Amino acid sequence: MLKSKPTFTTLLLVLLILRSAAQQGSEILIKANKASLERDYTKAYNLYTKYIQLNSTDFRGYFNRGTSAYNARRYTSAIQDFTRALQLNPIFLEAYYFRGQSYYHSKKYNEAIADYTSGLLKKPNNSSFLKLRAEAYTASGKKDKALVDLNKAINADKISGDLYKRRAELKIQLNDIKGSIRDYNAVEKLIPTYKMVHYLKGKLYLQIKEIEFACEEFEKALEHKIVVADQLNKKYCTSM
Repeated sequence: MLKSKPTFTTLLLVLLILRSAAQQGSEILIKANKASLERDYTKAYNLYTKYIQLNSTDFRGYFNRGTSAYNARRYTSAIQDFTRALQLNPIFLEAYYFRGQSYYHSKKYNEAIADYTSGLLKKPNNSSFLKLRAEAYTASGKKDKALVDLNKAINADKISGDLYKRRAELKIQLNDIKGSIRDYNAVEKLIPTYKMVHYLKGKLYLQIKEIEFACEEFEKALEHKIVVADQLNKKYCTSM
């Protein structure tokens, strides 16, 4: 029995259906993106679900739905969607970033570290991935590894006051007080609006018995209305 060949009309009908589905998918995606920008993450999640039903092999649908779940703090759902996005597009760095963050907020630090490491394999010395991996290392008690990552991150981005601030905080935990002070000196230069740095440096100088330097920092803090410095200033500095 001979099979009938598809007619021109049949082919045209198929093309029209595909075009209609593509147009519908684009319209849903636009609405979903708008809802996400408006922070209506439940609405965005539901719209991305409709988009996925029409485009089940488009990694963007899963990634965007994952970010909606992430922003709504539904980390388990987010992890599932980012995993599917990576199955469809294994080199998509943003999915490693957000899945790593989802694992981190779920206190699954080893999984987070693995995702940040995957990101670094694809983009070595990326300061964002290094910073996040340092956070995960710190949370899991691996502070020496965290310090290595922050050192690398600062080498890659020497003008990031935030990185110096994070390293200063870590050095306090590692009992490297002088190293922490040096990093806070960098923070003072790179983030001139961050006046709390004077109070923090003052407390560190007290720890190493540098009372005169501590008092100088407390005075600077008080000049910038950091009132929390007043008590220590009165205790250690008024009699000098």
